[in-house]
Amino acid sequence: MSETSYEHELASSGATRINPPASAEEQPLAAEASPLQGGELIPSSSKLISSLSGDSNQGDSDAAPYILIVDDVPVNLQALESILQTRGFRVLKATNGEQALELVAQEKPDLILLDVMMPKMNGYEVCQHLKENPETSKIPVIFLTGRNDSYSVIKGFASGALDYVVKPFHAPELLARINTHLELKRSRDTILRYNYLLDAEKRRAEQLLLNILPASIAGRLQNGERLIADKIDDATVIFADVTNFTHLSEVLSAEEIVALLNMLFSAFDDLADKFGVEKIKTMGDSYMAASGIPIQRPDHAEAAVNMALAMLHSLEQINAQTGRNLNIRIGIHSGPVIAGVIGVKKFIYDLWGDTVNTASRMESHGEPGKVHVSEAVYAKLQGKFEFQERGDIEVKGKGIMKTYFVTG
Repeated sequence: MSETSYEHELASSGATRINPPASAEEQPLAAEASPLQGGELIPSSSKLISSLSGDSNQGDSDAAPYILIVDDVPVNLQALESILQTRGFRVLKATNGEQALELVAQEKPDLILLDVMMPKMNGYEVCQHLKENPETSKIPVIFLTGRNDSYSVIKGFASGALDYVVKPFHAPELLARINTHLELKRSRDTILRYNYLLDAEKRRAEQLLLNILPASIAGRLQNGERLIADKIDDATVIFADVTNFTHLSEVLSAEEIVALLNMLFSAFDDLADKFGVEKIKTMGDSYMAASGIPIQRPDHAEAAVNMALAMLHSLEQINAQTGRNLNIRIGIHSGPVIAGVIGVKKFIYDLWGDTVNTASRMESHGEPGKVHVSEAVYAKLQGKFEFQERGDIEVKGKGIMKTYFVTG
């Protein structure tokens, strides 16, 4: 900025000018440039962040903060570099604003000492660019300039600088200001890092909760609801059981059994997601799911039967892939249920009621490789699926019931 344009800016602002010393930018840089005694060097923020994240592979050279000096007068750069390096800082230098912005983008210094009067781009413009960029907005900037009038000082702070030092300066005072701002930056970076770790841990805890509870139920728990118990007027419950598992457990190793069940039940989980059915739990070699809970839907029976038929198809694919001969019975019943969360340390979302018991009986009284449904399910879906009437059968705990197999 030329002196003429500076005068015009002052006049248009209505500010009262306090004249700086003649040729202020050419005044001696420091009233005292001898090395300081005492004082502690502030570690760089990058070193601090890496220590929090457990990265101990950085060398000792990373312990010293990077300070960028921006000044178009070579003797000023040299003098400042000498003062800072004597105190153990690492130094970057730029002779104009454009070069400074390039260096900041590449190196991310811990602090910037910025002159005001420079060709092409003045210090105010450089500072504004830095503060407008989220990647560099938190880097502390100290203006180091010969302009000591109130307008220049105000404009410096308005552009985003944290401090303003007038040349000629007292070296111990400048170093004290540098260390203060580095300490503040280090504290801020520490807080940001801990906030990041806390957020990551919170997300992990939320994901673990979602792994065992439906999303809407997990949300209610997180919102402080302590007792979750819902009466669902109409839902459909699915039970599936591996019929020849006892024999397999006698001939397979523990690792093989777990791997096989994990493959099977993971495939069922994928189908539950596909059809919008809620997995409730696994019990040994049995799998339980429900449709229409916790979010009610009018087509819950249809979704449950579609999933059941897909489960049989998925089982065929797993048998072909593994060379095993797994088989399952599937039972389905529709009706009212009670749903809720049990446990304090280990949560489980479970279902209770006659509908659950009847669905379990449909499975246990069914046949391998078939989907066995109650008359309640048949009444909802006749005309949408093909059924084979099984007739009246004696069902334990229920008496005589008319049931059906779904054939397609």
